[in-house]
Amino acid sequence: MAYNKVMPNSIQRRHHQNEFLQSQTPKHNSIFKDIRTVLFILKATGLLPIYEEVSSYEVGPPTKQNIFYSFFIRGVIQALSIFNLYNLVMPGSAQLFYSYSDTDNVNKWIEFLLCMLAHSATVFICARNAKSFIKIINEILKVDEDVLDKFGVTLENKCGFSLKFIFGICICQWYLIVLRVTAAKDPLTVKSYIFFAFYAVQNGMSTIFIVFAASLLKIVKIRFAHLNFVLKGYTYTQQRKLLRRLARRSGNIFTVDNFTEDSLFTYRMHNKLLRIYRSINDCCSLILVAYMGYAFYTITTTTYNLFVQITTRYISLNVLQTCFAWLIMHTSVLALLSKSCGQATDEANETCQVLARVYGKSKDHQNIVDKFLTKSIKQEVQFTAYGFFIIDNSTLFKLLYFTLDFLSCNNLFGYPDTI
Repeated sequence: MAYNKVMPNSIQRRHHQNEFLQSQTPKHNSIFKDIRTVLFILKATGLLPIYEEVSSYEVGPPTKQNIFYSFFIRGVIQALSIFNLYNLVMPGSAQLFYSYSDTDNVNKWIEFLLCMLAHSATVFICARNAKSFIKIINEILKVDEDVLDKFGVTLENKCGFSLKFIFGICICQWYLIVLRVTAAKDPLTVKSYIFFAFYAVQNGMSTIFIVFAASLLKIVKIRFAHLNFVLKGYTYTQQRKLLRRLARRSGNIFTVDNFTEDSLFTYRMHNKLLRIYRSINDCCSLILVAYMGYAFYTITTTTYNLFVQITTRYISLNVLQTCFAWLIMHTSVLALLSKSCGQATDEANETCQVLARVYGKSKDHQNIVDKFLTKSIKQEVQFTAYGFFIIDNSTLFKLLYFTLDFLSCNNLFGYPDTI
């Protein structure tokens, strides 16, 4: 092991009551337990390699049979994407559209193309970064193993939300297919049924991958938070609380002799987590650009269609339900992504603020802190969509502001009076 086992001090013993921790090691690492469903879906659809679980803290490369399966599935999926594109541009594709206004066919056509682009980008980039995803998972597991070896505790992930989102995405896509079929004025052809079914699959796969990316960021965030919790035990406020508590019990004076050992371990883990954080960003950046472009466009046009429906005399319940389904799905997933990115970034940047409040720093302690702070100043921690824009808690609010601005412009220059 990289670190020797030591008896936990009074600060470390408090970690067992921390909300991030469990007192016993589970049979299976909690990463696999919490996101097992999303991992299964992504592996079954070829977006993630079918790796082998070597142990609770290590995964191995996929076998040749699994590599062939992933390659075959990706080939079938891309063939269906080409089939959908062919149906979209061929004559007779009018029944694929449901016009809300005079220009909506063009908007819907662009929306179909953006969905295909986002899905194809997800498939190609995931195939290219298959080894990187395995490396990310192994590095997270290694951090968990080192924390277990150092403190004797196992970190939780609290990623149960992924299953709820997957269920909600599937319900939305199924409901949208039903609404589209019932809204058709003429009987749909077999090609149209295939188009709508695979369009739902494309939406589902792209969106579920975003849920997976948010889950990884949540996992990294919790590990950053745990390291910050360790360091907070040495801050001035926490030291005063411990001193008063110990003085009442036994009159013993608590020292910070373990600060050097704990801080060096924390710095090493912090640097590992930063590498994992950046690796996730590198693997997902282009996928995020494609998906967020598609989601932003869909939210904007859907909001406009909803606005037209509400402000006209002829209201279609089918159109209203369709608009609400799209808005709920894309807005909730973007909110999840923004929240996960923002929390992981905030926890990564908080370490410097915690160190600035460390209590009772000797000259040696000060040198350790100064060295870490100097290095941290040079490291810019932010999660971006391929450098085009930063993804954090404000991303969704910027989208809402843009959508409201778009509606204001359309209202200023006029919109269709009839549907």
